[in-house]
Amino acid sequence: MTKEDATNSSERENVAAASSNDNSTLIQAEKKANDATNTNTNAETNGAQSTANKSESNSPQPHGIQNSEDAADAEEQELITRMRADAVDNTMYSKKFILQTLMTLSQQPEQTALEVELEDDLCKLWDISVTPEVVAFLLENDVIELIASAISISEDVRLYEILIGLLGNMCAQVECVEQLTANAEWIEMLLKLTTCMDTCMLLQLMRLYQYVMAHVVSGKEQLAIDWYNCFAACDSSAKNLGFILQQSVSDELLIAALKATNAVLASCALVEEENAQSDHNLRPFAEVFLKQELCDGVNNAFVRLMRDDLAKQADEIDGEAGDQVTAEEDGEESNDEPNTPKINCDIEVIQTYLNICTILVQLPEAQASMDLYASNIMYCLTRILIFLQQPMQLLPLGERQEEYLEDLAHICSCLKYYYDKGTFVHILNVWLILREHIENYAEYDENDFDAYEDEPRSQYEENAFKLLRLLGHMVIQVDASVIMTDIEEIDVIKVELFRNALQADQDEDALLHRAHQRLSAVLNSAAGQAK
Repeated sequence: MTKEDATNSSERENVAAASSNDNSTLIQAEKKANDATNTNTNAETNGAQSTANKSESNSPQPHGIQNSEDAADAEEQELITRMRADAVDNTMYSKKFILQTLMTLSQQPEQTALEVELEDDLCKLWDISVTPEVVAFLLENDVIELIASAISISEDVRLYEILIGLLGNMCAQVECVEQLTANAEWIEMLLKLTTCMDTCMLLQLMRLYQYVMAHVVSGKEQLAIDWYNCFAACDSSAKNLGFILQQSVSDELLIAALKATNAVLASCALVEEENAQSDHNLRPFAEVFLKQELCDGVNNAFVRLMRDDLAKQADEIDGEAGDQVTAEEDGEESNDEPNTPKINCDIEVIQTYLNICTILVQLPEAQASMDLYASNIMYCLTRILIFLQQPMQLLPLGERQEEYLEDLAHICSCLKYYYDKGTFVHILNVWLILREHIENYAEYDENDFDAYEDEPRSQYEENAFKLLRLLGHMVIQVDASVIMTDIEEIDVIKVELFRNALQADQDEDALLHRAHQRLSAVLNSAAGQAK
């Protein structure tokens, strides 16, 4: 199977090859025109010389020159006319090439390997299918039905990849999605393809899902309902997405699958909400998507993508496919140490995970079975908090970081402030970073070349207070014996700063007052036991 870099290289070569026929035709036309021009020029020169050397008697030469010019012009015009007639709308792409390729595909024998020539032509067609005019022409010639038929009679995963990639390009146009959605069997085919474990094909399938869901949320109500019903009718649809997320060792596929899962969940959750009081009788969202396999797959994929650089290096050397995250959960690691492993992750992955998690934890059914999901989710949140403690990831505090903290607090509230030692400690560490920044906050001085324009101080204070309340909730919820043991392992200075902050704000917030009382009782009890 090819990797993405190989696929990209192939696609660039295919783009060049796709237009080679047209370019050669144009070159021939230009050559003929140039030849005709050269002939005319030579003829005119010879005619002039002949006129100078001979008398002005009747000569057939000028009449011959004129006939030659007319013939060349007519031939060139005929060639241009034929080319324009063969072009797809105002493009330079050939209708004849497209139709011949589709015809060859339709004649492909069952259960046979894809021939090299057909593969090359299909790749050219895949490349040019990003053009709206080509998409319209393909739809006019029932290409979706042809694709579905070709997939149904073949087991060639390379053919699957090309055809799903072609269809994915086409789905950028809403007309294609409407035609695709009109046939439930075609949607069912796409849902069943998630059981194919070919990485390259699945990449194209996940991309197709994203294009389709983008149109679903753009106001196309019937599209949304039809796709929701197809997901609901296919009991394994959510489970299959979960299997991809659990079993794949390709980071590229995991990212694409997370994005596709996010798009599907967000779109379908919106569809259910908007049609809750309608006559469509949609199957409950939780019954369709709240599957153990999907939840585990999302968490496992995210943990793998958030592994540190040492774990990634170990993957490359040893070829290990399992999760190799080895970061400490007790929170006592220092991210300032030069040898501390760093998490290098696409920030879009973090937001995608938080979006998925937010959708699922809000479900009453998920909260009722919190024990199944909470510990894994809290571990994922801990990875995000560790990431934020790395240089340049939290400060300066921008919109992205605020969204992370807001989603994190919301997820914890939906989980009823489930206590996890690692999560608690790293929330405390992030809060201390914000607190220190607030204490050292300096107004921007435009005359200081080393200074940078920071966010308002109030923005840091609001987010620090949000984290302080989150810590307070956890202190209140956790069993006294558990928090006593964990507190003893945290740096004394950090604990004292935390208690002082709770005390300072307790008069304005009843929650912080309760948290301060609880923490003080725990610390006093621990001190008494120490004596």
